[in-house]
Amino acid sequence: MESGLIVIPLLILVSGAVAYVGNLVGRATGRRRLTIFGLRPRSTAQIITIVTGMLITILTVASVLLVSQDARTGLFRLNALRDQIETAEARLREVKGGDIAYLRNQEVLRTVMDGRLPQKEILRLLDAMRLRAVDFAVGNGSSPDLVTGAVLSLYPPNASWEAIARLIAGRGGDTVVRIVALENTLRGESLRIFVQLVDRKVAYRKGALLASGTIDGRRTREQIGFDLLGLADKAAEGAGVSARLLSPPFARITDPAQVQVDVDDHRRAIGEIQARGRLVDLQVVAARDITSEASLIVSFVIQR
Repeated sequence: MESGLIVIPLLILVSGAVAYVGNLVGRATGRRRLTIFGLRPRSTAQIITIVTGMLITILTVASVLLVSQDARTGLFRLNALRDQIETAEARLREVKGGDIAYLRNQEVLRTVMDGRLPQKEILRLLDAMRLRAVDFAVGNGSSPDLVTGAVLSLYPPNASWEAIARLIAGRGGDTVVRIVALENTLRGESLRIFVQLVDRKVAYRKGALLASGTIDGRRTREQIGFDLLGLADKAAEGAGVSARLLSPPFARITDPAQVQVDVDDHRRAIGEIQARGRLVDLQVVAARDITSEASLIVSFVIQR
């Protein structure tokens, strides 16, 4: 509920109550011709009116501060809020200006490690990978943290490279290790990262069906070519959604897998479809065995 829906009626009630009490006191003072500090009754009534107005303001402000956290923040932390807003606006201007080193969930570096190696050797390989990632990050505009001096900060804070090495060793096989940006990071800032581990395995065997569709052979060669590439992209999107294939290196980890089409196979398919001069059913299949970190290499199978 909006705080104003509570605060405004409360202010009206408090102000009315104080004004009512002040009026009663003023009338009683006037009837009895009371005085304070030896003043004349008229002057006394004026003082009571002034005090009543002051009480209305005091009680009104007190009621607002008691009920509304926003009011307390606005009254006592306004300058701090203004500074925060200015800082946020400056950061937004930098972001709009394209001064971003890394996007959230963008891959910084990847490699494949053998979990069958001794854990000590895995840790050594991880350290070498971390140093390469630092070089990549610095080259992309990242800078050391002013407090720790580190270019990369591992997240969560209790994570360690030793723990990651144990996890890789525990998998006992080939593992794709990805260092990934945790958040949008501007040039000149240090980079917070997390590490993603993915089992390296064969995602698709050669000839596996990836997508299917129908293309009109009466269209131009250029249009048929675009239709074929569209089907290849559809296959890549499906592979990414099913999480069987990773996004391309240095892309965001949520991006679709990268698809590759052999030029000669593409031309062959265009020629066959156009030669038929009618609607043609075809399939997009894996051109070879595809492992989880590899690009999706496809070919086209035209149905008879």
